[in-house]
Amino acid sequence: MRLTIQAGIVGLTRRKRGILNKEYANLQRFLHGDKTVPLYSANKQQALRFYKKVKRKEYPLSLRSDLINLKRAKAFWFLKVPVCGVRGGIKVPVKPHREFPNGKLCESKIVRRNKRYMAMLTFDVSPPSMRRCSSILAVDLGERFTATTVLWQKDVMKAQFLGKEIRGIRRHYAWLRRRLQERGLTHVVKRIGKKEKRCVNAVLHRVSKWIVSIADSNDSYIVLGDLTGIRQRTNGKGKRLNRIVSNMPYYRLTKMIEYKAMLMGIPVVTASEAYTSTTCHICGCEGKRKTQGLFICPRCGEYNADLNGAINIAKKFEGALGYMPLAGASCEHALNQASSLEAPCESVG
Repeated sequence: MRLTIQAGIVGLTRRKRGILNKEYANLQRFLHGDKTVPLYSANKQQALRFYKKVKRKEYPLSLRSDLINLKRAKAFWFLKVPVCGVRGGIKVPVKPHREFPNGKLCESKIVRRNKRYMAMLTFDVSPPSMRRCSSILAVDLGERFTATTVLWQKDVMKAQFLGKEIRGIRRHYAWLRRRLQERGLTHVVKRIGKKEKRCVNAVLHRVSKWIVSIADSNDSYIVLGDLTGIRQRTNGKGKRLNRIVSNMPYYRLTKMIEYKAMLMGIPVVTASEAYTSTTCHICGCEGKRKTQGLFICPRCGEYNADLNGAINIAKKFEGALGYMPLAGASCEHALNQASSLEAPCESVG
């Protein structure tokens, strides 16, 4: 699988910054039609390969794998970057947001954000083999709480509610977009949309990292509710529900959990969500979800709806296994096995 690590380019000398600025600026000019600019030949080839249609103002500098290398000198990492006019390229110091993995360095990119350069370094890594686990960590994905988890371990249940702030972020930016559109500031709407995505992704990374760490420390399978076709199932059930479902980042969070768990050898599997939100986990009686966060059972009374769903997911997986992992029962095919998952190329923090 491939994993991309974000690393800041720091401590550049005036000479190296000038060379990198020139190469980056010449790439933009080349992509926008000026074919006479001095640009390293391999960088030209990469640009023509990846950026066939030029729409944006700025594009990353794509680096061919055979022309770059990453070496450590004392406490610093140095990345060799091929540039025009300097034989062998320049070596720039980089500071990764997390430790570099053991693997082959592949084609990577350099991007510029607010006059600062970032290296997006892609590695080809071999994930560990999937382990056999002794407990279940069930995850119910929802709107009020992005993830409700239940640790099911030897008849002991521990619940957690994660990612509540995403709901507030979505509402804030929806309100802000309406106000900007009323004033005709449509160019600002696009800019805040990117900021909203960054804020949501930051929360998703924290939530997925926390879920994987809990599963690792408790030797748990991660069991996700199967949300395949949820958008089709909510069609015709009202604009509000359609907006909620379309705005919630279920797929992104699932993929983050999958590839982070894969790096630690933790299996991620799915269990059907059919009737998990309308069935009481205590007595099995059919109840009603009165509000987004409240489930009512005619026999057992009121219960948190997200927690009820997460416990039902855990019970479904337990029943599907005949659940005796301690006795060596094998798990069904994991979503995040190397044969079934290509990790998304995004920064990992």
